[in-house]
Amino acid sequence: MTMNIKKITYPSPEEHYNKLLFHIKNKQVEFEFGTVFLKKGTRIPAQGFTKNPSHEISVIQEGKIEMLNEDGTIKGYLHAGDVVYIKALEAQAGNVIENTRLIYTLIKQ
Repeated sequence: MTMNIKKITYPSPEEHYNKLLFHIKNKQVEFEFGTVFLKKGTRIPAQGFTKNPSHEISVIQEGKIEMLNEDGTIKGYLHAGDVVYIKALEAQAGNVIENTRLIYTLIKQ
C-alpha cells in the first residue's frame, strides 16, 4: 500500500458512534504520538527524501503540503481535514505551501 489520504468524516445519526478510518494490527508494535508545526515556504526534508522505519498516520489540522514523488513530480496535496497513511520506508518529501499544524502517530513493528 502507498500513501493513502482520507477526509475526516463523522458517522450519521443512523450509524454507530465510531467511524473507523484506519485499522493497523500487528503482534508487536511501538507507537509514537505528537504534534508538528511546519513553516510556509520550507521543504521537508530540506534535501532528498526521508524513509521513516515507522508507519505514519497524520491528521492535518490546518495548512497545506505539496507531497512529492521521488522523481520530483507532485504526488498530491495534504489539506486541513485530511488524514494520511504513509507506509514504513516509503520515500516522502514535501513543500509546505501554507503554515501547517498536524497530529501524528508513528507505528513501528
